Order: sequence, then structure tokens, then C-alpha cells
Amino acid sequence: MLVTHKVFASCFLTVLLLLGTLTAVGAQDGQPASKIGIVSDTGDGEPQPMAGRLSIQVGAFRELSEVDRELSRLREKKIAPFYRYEDSGKKGMWYRVYVGTYPTEEEAREAAGQLIRQGVVGSYLLRKVDASGEYLFSVDREKKNLLRADLKMEEKRAPAPIHQSGQDPQESGGRPAKSPLDGSLNQAQAASGFDPKLSEGPVTEMTPVRLSLLDAIRFSLLGNRGIDVVAYEPRQAQEEVKGAQSVYDPLLFSDASFFRDPNLESSVTDIVTEDNGITRTGIRKPLETGGSLSAYLETRYGDLNNAQFDRVYKNLFAPTLELRQPLLNNLGGKKEKTAIKIANYQANISEEEFREKVIETANSVAKVYWQLYLFRELIAVNQQNLDMAEEVYRREAERLARGITQPLDVARARSNAEARRSTLLRSKEEYRVAMDRLKLLLNWKKLRIDSEYEVIPNEQPRTAPLNVDETEAIETALKYRSEIVKAKQEVMIRQVDEDLAANQRLPKLDAFGRYGVSGYGEDFGDAIDDVSFNQDNVWAVGLNFEWAIGNRSAKSQYRKKKLKRLQSNAQLKSLEDDIKLDIKQVLQRIVTSQGEIAASRLAKDAAEKVVEGEFTRFDIGQTSNEELLRAQDLLAVTSRSFFRAIADYNIALHELTRAKGGLPDGVTIEDATR
Repeated sequence: MLVTHKVFASCFLTVLLLLGTLTAVGAQDGQPASKIGIVSDTGDGEPQPMAGRLSIQVGAFRELSEVDRELSRLREKKIAPFYRYEDSGKKGMWYRVYVGTYPTEEEAREAAGQLIRQGVVGSYLLRKVDASGEYLFSVDREKKNLLRADLKMEEKRAPAPIHQSGQDPQESGGRPAKSPLDGSLNQAQAASGFDPKLSEGPVTEMTPVRLSLLDAIRFSLLGNRGIDVVAYEPRQAQEEVKGAQSVYDPLLFSDASFFRDPNLESSVTDIVTEDNGITRTGIRKPLETGGSLSAYLETRYGDLNNAQFDRVYKNLFAPTLELRQPLLNNLGGKKEKTAIKIANYQANISEEEFREKVIETANSVAKVYWQLYLFRELIAVNQQNLDMAEEVYRREAERLARGITQPLDVARARSNAEARRSTLLRSKEEYRVAMDRLKLLLNWKKLRIDSEYEVIPNEQPRTAPLNVDETEAIETALKYRSEIVKAKQEVMIRQVDEDLAANQRLPKLDAFGRYGVSGYGEDFGDAIDDVSFNQDNVWAVGLNFEWAIGNRSAKSQYRKKKLKRLQSNAQLKSLEDDIKLDIKQVLQRIVTSQGEIAASRLAKDAAEKVVEGEFTRFDIGQTSNEELLRAQDLLAVTSRSFFRAIADYNIALHELTRAKGGLPDGVTIEDATR
């Protein structure tokens, strides 16, 4: 008997352990590398992108203070250095100091040799910072021989560091972001021969910071407050998924009770009471079939008080297995699986909302960036217009002093100059407002809303015509737009909800079975020793049935879920139409802006000739200043229209990227991941 008991106890404990280890699991990342730009020193202290040139790396430092000392040392030797903040792979980010740019390897090696012979540096690296970021040669002063390094590095470049103009003439050197819409855009622009000049120099008394559009977008993705808020949503949604999956976690349970009841059958002359105690302790494992499997230990105690006889069996010891399984309603764990599916769909929606916020932020940065470009150009135009008016006023004042003009002409020139001064002040105010909006979007380190830095856009605007396939653009948008992806997830949620409601219309019919290996004894120890497989073991099988007559509630829920699913499908179709309209409107803005650039350019060129002619006539006394001032105002109007058309065109290009559901080239969703 004792051997039988030990064997059974061992088997029972094994079942408990197996049940305790069953759980559900699931979850995933990646980040592509980005390229580094190519810089060259044009001799005016302003580095410009230039492919295929070599620079001499003369040092690498961890701290910016060390960079400043090295730059000062080189400048004392009449050498114009520049530096970049770059990723060296496993060693992390370093400040690398460079000297010069050279079109050929021979010229670079000759210049580097002169630096060594003059004692400026002891060793150097020739670096061609092309698309692959490759070190070409390493030269050691002691060995005086060339060592090919061939170190290929795909670098993940952080946004270029902020260089104050007063500290270092070298800017970030990052390449301007290419259009994500058409790879031939830059070629077309080069072929057009048109290159709108960016306004140079600071407009305000603040410390200037030159910033490319790509770096501006990256700064914003790192520091934008709106993204900070939305970034929590996907993580919360993943916790909801884990919570839904926890329905299959094993459950440890225990219940115990002790009570005394009268036993009216034990005696006819005396009142006899009966003491009873029951305990159940074990593990219950929910199954994916919708049922559950339980393994528990049941013990019972029973004895009579004041009875004329004594019980032989007072204790029961019964290790028990119990299985419950629905046969109709919730067969296959429909409720639990539906909850898990919906949680996953909601997590996908949350991810798309985050992606939508990132795209919205990138597009907002691009829009404000080009508005900032526009207002800087308008300031330049208005300043030029004011300067011309003041020149007319100066000449008229001199003529009045010599008695060859009328006071009316002087007053007209002065009035016009002051009106233009007011226009210039308003354009400067617009520029400051746009700059503050950009800082608010960036919110990165020193470029916050309360920072004393002037942001100067150094991105070259795009002006070449762009041909876009409307059908292809619409297909891309219908595939990648966050709104479409979210709407499709909502349709899936409604579908699984409808499927569950259809199942809930079925009656509840649950089967159960229970078997316990029992041992009996007067003492608890005797009951344990008595455990064995025999006819005294306890077992039970049965069915539980439940059904609402008419079943109106379940049928109503099913019809409601079905209507919601049909509504989601209709919303998806409506959204598709809205996106098609959005694409068509953006493409129309691109076409319109292209036409405005061409028309305003011709108008501006013509106005310049008119101003030139009127100045000539004014100088020789063939006309009053009235026609000259009118011609100058016309030139200012056409110039403003020209730069506004350029800004609108570049904003429209980024709007197209947004409308197609993508990010600008060189920017990934991982750049905004918290």
C-alpha cells in the first residue's frame, strides 16, 4: 500500500509541475545606417558639399575644448582647419579635425607631406568622405610608407553638432536631403542652370547657427515634445497585449472550510452533530480549447458528536484531476483569442499613430524651414528695396540743394523709403516668429524656444520641374498612409468582434469530468497510506446546459457587431477617397508652384530691366522719381513672388512625401524611437 501511494504521489507532482510551466509568449527592432556628407573648403570659410575630394585628418578628440586648442594651434600657423563630429564605430563619437580638400590623391599626399616636413603634424589620415565613408590611406611618420587601411564603415550619423559662427567657420558638412520623390530631381535642377542664392549672414544680433533640413528634421525627432507624449502609447499597447495573453497563465488556488451540522439520521433519541472539514489546493491551467485542466489535492474530515457509535473512516485523502470543456458557446477559446487579437490590432494602431506623429512632425519642420528660408529672402528683397529708395532720396536731396528738383520729389522719395522701412520691419518680425516656431519643433539642446541662437537655413531649394505618376502616388498612399493602415486594423477588429458575437448566439453546453484516487482512514496518515486505484475512488462526469429562451440579447449583439463592421468598411472607402483627393491636390500645388516659379522669374527679370532703364532716365533727368520708385516696387513685388513660389514648391514636395505616407529620404522611424 505504501509503495502504491508513493508512486501515485510522484505522478501527481509531475502533473502539477507540467501545468505550472505552460504559458503564452510573443514580441520585435532595427535601424539602418545613414550616410555622412562630403565637405570642401572653398577658401571663404564656408564649407560646401563636394563629391570626390580628399581631406587630411590631423587629429581626433573626445572633448570640444581640445578641438578648440587644436584649431587655434593650426590657425596660428596660417592653416585653415575644420572639424566634424563623427561616429567611429565601436569607439563611439569623436571630433575629427581636417585640413583642406584636394581633387586627387597625389595633391593630398603632397600637401600632407609638407605638413609633416614643417612639423605641423606627426601623422595623418587621408580621408575621402564619400557615400561609403571610406578611409583610403594611413601614413605613419616613422615608417614613411603607405599603409592601405580599407576600412569600410556604414555610419549612423547623429544630427550634425551646432557650430557657432564665431568659433569655427566649418559647418556640419552634411549633405542636403535628397527628394524622396524622384532620384533624377537633382540632375534636372543642375540641367536647368538655375540656382537661387540663399541669403548670407545673420539677420538678427543672435549667434547664428546654420542648419540643413535633414538635420533639422533629425533634431525635431529627438527633442519634439509631441513625439515624447505619443511615444508612450505603443509601449502601453504592448502591455495590453501581454495582459490579454495572461489569460492562459496557470492559476494556483486553494480553498478550505470547516463546519458543524446536525446529523438527524444518526440517532432517534439524542441530538447528534457532525463536524466536517474540506480543503482543495492545486493548479488550474486554462486551455486554448476554451476549457481548463485542474490538478488539486482534496482532503475531507468528518466525525459525529454524541453518537452511540464511533466512525472508522474519518479522513479522506484524494489527489484529483478535473477537466472542463465548452462544446458550443466559446468552443476553441473564442473569447480569449478574440481579446488577444484585438489587443494586437490596437497595438498596431498605436504604432501607426506614433508613425503618423513622426511624419506630421517631419512635414511641419520642412514647412517651417522653407517659410524661414522665404522670410530671410524677403528680408533681403525688402532691404534691397529700401536701399534703392534711400539712394533715390539721397540723390533728390542733393538735387534740391543744387536747386534742380522740387521739394515734392524729395518728399515722395522720403515717404516711399519710410514705407519700405516699415515693410522691412514686418518681414523681420515674421522671420523671428517662424524661427521661434522652428525652435519649438526642434527643442534640441541649445536650439530650444528660449535659446539665443539664430537658425539660418542652408539647404539649397529645389526648383527643377518634377513629374510624378499620379496613379503610382495614389497606390503608394493607399498602401502606406497611417490612416489607411489604422482603418484596416479597425475593420479587422470589427470582424473578430462579429465572429465572437456569432459564436455567442449558441447555447452553453459544457462537459466536465473529474477523477480522484482516494484513501480512507481513521487518522489522516492512515488515509494517505490507503491511497490506491480501486472501486472506492471518486469520479464524476456531466454536462451543463444553459440557453436564454428566444436568445434575443445574443442575436441583437450579433446584429450590432455586424453593423459596426459594415460601418468600418464604409469609413475605409471614404478615407480612400479622401486620400486620393489629397494626392491630387498636392500634385496640383506642385504643378501650380512650378508655373509660378517660371512666371515670377520672367517677371522679376523684366522688372530688373525696367528698374535699370528708369534709373538711367532718372540720372539724365528724363523722368521724375515717381516712375523709378514705382519700378522698384514692381521689382520687389515680383522678387517676393519668385521666392514665395520657390518656398511653396519645396513645401509641396514634402507635402507629397507626407501624402504618400513616407518620411523624407535619410530619415527613419527609428530616429524618433524613445
